[in-house]
Amino acid sequence: MPIYEYFCTHCQTTFETLRPTQQADAPAVCPACREASSQRILSLFASSVKTAQGGAPIAMSGGGGGGCCGGACGCSH
Repeated sequence: MPIYEYFCTHCQTTFETLRPTQQADAPAVCPACREASSQRILSLFASSVKTAQGGAPIAMSGGGGGGCCGGACGCSH
């Protein structure tokens, strides 16, 4: 099951929850205020790689989720 990120419109809290893909867009209960007034938000991922010299890992963030200049539109930018 994937982890989805939500924003509670009632208490302005951002939280994550593990749930089936079929329930991704359904409101999730906020763990802070217990309201089901949340909206799913776009999550970005981050990863790290080790350098060839054995130095500290380099943080790498994920790109956009698509659309123009996110790689999905084919505009070659």
